[in-house]
Amino acid sequence: MSPCKTSIVKSLAIYLLAFGFLLSSCSDDNEIGTPPGPAPEIPPISTFEIDLNQLPQDNGGRVGGRTNTMDNWGHAAIGIGVWNLILGVSTVVPVAAFKASINQTPEFIGNNTWQWKYDFSVANVQHSAKLQGTLVSNGVDWKMLLSKEGAFTDYEWYSGHANAERTVGTWTLNFGPDENRPFIQIDWDRNINNTVADIKYTSIDPNAIGKGSYIYFGINEETLFNAFYQIFDKEHENMIEIEWNRSTNEGRVRNPNYFGNNEFHCWNAALEDVNC
Repeated sequence: MSPCKTSIVKSLAIYLLAFGFLLSSCSDDNEIGTPPGPAPEIPPISTFEIDLNQLPQDNGGRVGGRTNTMDNWGHAAIGIGVWNLILGVSTVVPVAAFKASINQTPEFIGNNTWQWKYDFSVANVQHSAKLQGTLVSNGVDWKMLLSKEGAFTDYEWYSGHANAERTVGTWTLNFGPDENRPFIQIDWDRNINNTVADIKYTSIDPNAIGKGSYIYFGINEETLFNAFYQIFDKEHENMIEIEWNRSTNEGRVRNPNYFGNNEFHCWNAALEDVNC
């Protein structure tokens, strides 16, 4: 091939390469730079963190002259406390990451996805977070990637889905990078005013004897006992039902395995045992 023809071929190849690169760059810019609309709203923290402190608290024990027993309320409190121990430190980092995301500004990163990128601290230890929300046909898919310098990078600690109205959804929470396996499935349901709302934590740990056990908390302002916990023990196939009035603190508990019957056992406004 003559030098002239060789030069022309080389020039054409360089031109085509540059043109292809230009097209690729323009395509990428358009994909990333044109969001389909506003960023999705992050579901409220009440959809992720179950509140295990809702049960009325003993505000003074027997100091005020209380002489009646408090076994019924006490049994309810112990049942909830067991789940507090189960959750323990396993939810500290993901809950802190979720709370820190609320006041962050998202960036559109393409493919119908927004990312909230920020740093947060747990017990004075710095972590980095990337919360990603992707628009899908029936709502938003969520994913939380967490990093800790020198320990792990972009570990997917939890993922989830919410409908577009943020009234129903799920989260799947892992133990963490040290024990990389499923931990808890969270199912939540709420109306916009939170006058009716519930959240359920179910054990999905494949290594747990009690896989399938759950604690379920809800509020329903339309009933006399307008708050409840249900605690199901899969290993023993036993259900504990706890109900109370959030204004008066009166409540009741039912636990067939503990009481030996299927009746409710009640407490009054002072948390003392009374007949139902």
